[in-house]
Formats: sequence, C-alpha cells, structure tokens
Amino acid sequence: MRRSLLGLLLAAATVLAARPADARVRVYPRPRHGYRGHVHGMVAFYPSGWYGGVSLLGLRILDQRGGPEQLQSGLGVGVYGGFRLSERLSLELGWQESFHNPARVATWYGSDVDYLVLDGWTADARIHLGRGETGTFDPFVQGGVGLYALSSQYFGLDSFGTGFQLGGGFDYHFAANWALGVRALYRGIAMGPPEGGPDDLFVSGASVEGSLALHF
Repeated sequence: MRRSLLGLLLAAATVLAARPADARVRVYPRPRHGYRGHVHGMVAFYPSGWYGGVSLLGLRILDQRGGPEQLQSGLGVGVYGGFRLSERLSLELGWQESFHNPARVATWYGSDVDYLVLDGWTADARIHLGRGETGTFDPFVQGGVGLYALSSQYFGLDSFGTGFQLGGGFDYHFAANWALGVRALYRGIAMGPPEGGPDDLFVSGASVEGSLALHF
C-alpha cells in the first residue's frame, strides 16, 4: 500500500511539473466555421474563411474641388464580401451606392425627385488588431482603392474616376457565424466627365457604416 501511494504521488508530481512547460498556446486556423477566436485544449483558433455582409452608410462631403455642381452629403447602402487569409489579414471587395442632391424634375407622368448617385466598387485589405483568443471583439484597420461613378436617374453618367479609402472599425460576433460591424473611412475620389475637361473634380469625404455580416 505504501509503495502504491508513493507511486501515485510521484506520478502526480511529474504531471504538475510538466504542465508549465507544455502550456504554450499555439495558434492554428479553426477547421470549420471559425467565426471567432477562442482557446480550447490550450490551442487558440482564429477566424478564417469567407464572409459577406450588407451595410447602411452615411457619406459626409468634407471638401470638393472642381465640378459643375457642389455635391452634398448623403445616405446609401453597401454590399461586401471577402476572405480571411490569416489571423491578421483579410482581403475584401465591396460596392457602395449613396444618394445626394435631391431635386424636383418634371416628367411625362408629373413631378419626381432625381438624385445624384455616387457608386463605388472597391478592393481593400483589412489588418486585424486583436488576437485570435480575444473572442467576440475584432478591431481592424483597412485601406484600398476603388472605381467611382457619379450619375443621375434622368441625366445619366456625369463623372467617372478612381479613388482610395482608409480607416478602421470593429466587428462584434454576437452569435455563431454572425457579426455586427461599425467602420469609418476617409474617401478621396478624383473624377471627371467621360470625355475629360474643365469639370474634373476631387471629392474628399468621410463615410460611417453599420453592417451585418455572415461568416461561412
């Protein structure tokens, strides 16, 4: 009996002494539906895979140089999708459409409201600032480039050009595979009429978005 108790005590002491050396947290991609980081069995998983979402946005015009008409601030919608390559990096494509300068126009069926519509097709990189084991809160910074077009329902395409965006935000993973997000971006947009000319313009704007995303 004494030998058995002594053997058990030695085995327990060996396990307890070995645990600190084996307690290093290793980070691996989560094999399926990695919507948030967590620690399980001393292994930290980070989100990985495809995601997509929709957003509501407000675009405030900070400054405008050139152009036949001063663009006013407006509201709009957006759709985006991307792939998280690693714990730190995601690549994303998006489309945003915002509505500005409402004006009454006469049509064959009566009076209607026409808007200047700003469309943007963007490509961005997201740099995630949190660690995989932090859980539901995922802050990030992002930046990228885009193609932009300014048009109206009744008068067609007015200007077309390129731009860039830079800013950041966060996602909050409130349920398995679902996240609410907020982000703020500076947008610099250089545009002109399709044929070019003195009406070329540069627009400085700041957008704020609230989004709902699904992580596959």
